[in-house]
Amino acid sequence: MAVISIIKSSSIPENKRIDAEYFQPKYLDFYKKIEGWNFLGEYIEPPINGDDIRTYDDNGERFYIRTGDIDFEGLHLDKIKKISSNNVLKVNIKINDVLFTRKGNYGKSAVVTEEVLNSAISSEIMLLRLKSKNISPYYFNAFLDSKYGQFQIERNIHGVSNFSITQDDVAKLQIVLLPDIYSKVDKLIKDSVQFKFSIGKLYQEAEQELLERMGWDEIDTKHILDYRATSKDIFKNERIDPEFYQPKFENLIKHLRKLGSRKLGDFCPISNRGVQPKYDDSGEILVINSKHLGVTEIDIQSAKKTTKSFYNGTTTEKARLNKFDILMYSTGAYVGRTNAYLEDAEAIGSNHISIIRPDTKICNPVYLALFLNSPAGLMQTDKRASGSAQREIYPQDIVKYDVFIPEKNNKPDLEWQEKLAVKIIQAYEAKNQAKQKLQEAKELVEGEIGKLIN
Repeated sequence: MAVISIIKSSSIPENKRIDAEYFQPKYLDFYKKIEGWNFLGEYIEPPINGDDIRTYDDNGERFYIRTGDIDFEGLHLDKIKKISSNNVLKVNIKINDVLFTRKGNYGKSAVVTEEVLNSAISSEIMLLRLKSKNISPYYFNAFLDSKYGQFQIERNIHGVSNFSITQDDVAKLQIVLLPDIYSKVDKLIKDSVQFKFSIGKLYQEAEQELLERMGWDEIDTKHILDYRATSKDIFKNERIDPEFYQPKFENLIKHLRKLGSRKLGDFCPISNRGVQPKYDDSGEILVINSKHLGVTEIDIQSAKKTTKSFYNGTTTEKARLNKFDILMYSTGAYVGRTNAYLEDAEAIGSNHISIIRPDTKICNPVYLALFLNSPAGLMQTDKRASGSAQREIYPQDIVKYDVFIPEKNNKPDLEWQEKLAVKIIQAYEAKNQAKQKLQEAKELVEGEIGKLIN
């Protein structure tokens, strides 16, 4: 059934929006309910956009926060790029500033804490600085993430394919302040932030202990320009690309074998590739593709869905995921990136990931994911990956990796493996707790506002 809204010319807003979607009855009804709320611009200094920096530096001293680093779960430190401190910034963020994504991944927000104080922010992020210290920035964060903030943001976006929201439109969003719940919202989101920061810390602790025991600092990993490969080696390996024969790779393998390593294929069958998924928004089965494999964890929040019937199909059996399966990014920009699937939810893997299942009597699966994702594992991916424009690692090459399996009493030291695996699982649990705290903060704000307008 068609819906017709007749708008008087005198009702055209200052932003001169005349697109029909802007005047949908659902929006008009909502704004009647919130009549009397103040504009966001009354409580903040004029919004400003961040800096446009396109050169990153892995050894840089400063974080560079981009739109993809912020979502409804807050800031993702494991994704953040670094830049050199030599970059001259026009925007310097302060503690309690609110960062708001204005373009692309628009409408997400996070509060600046001490951990990211010296960061730069992308030009696609808007800085919202409160005029008064008596207003909670965490309440602002929760309000913008709530259905009442998001509803207004959705109405005010511009564009067709690359959506964005302007500084003027953000200032015209309407908000109601509820000081009585500031302290509760503050605590929930601050607790969430602490859980988020503990994720990276726990993972780093586990990786550092792994690297220390394998003597990573003793391995010569320098990239050499002048070296030789024999015709015998070329025929044996069936590889003629020079990078395959870099001495640093041989240095790594010799070191691992001296300390105690095993071929992945000795305790793990050839890995399966997933399947080409059939996405369905109404489905109940998660689809994990290569884009969801992060620096330290799987981005379950962004996973799309498929149907139960597709999941149960005869062609998808090899792609069905079990808890503790190891997933490796096998085709594309981040080939070799590896995470453990720690969810209880049913899921399938896409055709661009490899599914690895080790013999648990030899290797803890979460430990294996940690090793493959460490510099020692990623170096072996660099050696064995094929292709130029589109890099790829094949299952038959993955089983050739050397995996560090130290022994205790002539048996694999599973106790030590589990010790490291526990830290990864604790990081996973911290992520879920962080998500829960943010959700509680948002629901608290929505519940109190709902009492006012319903």
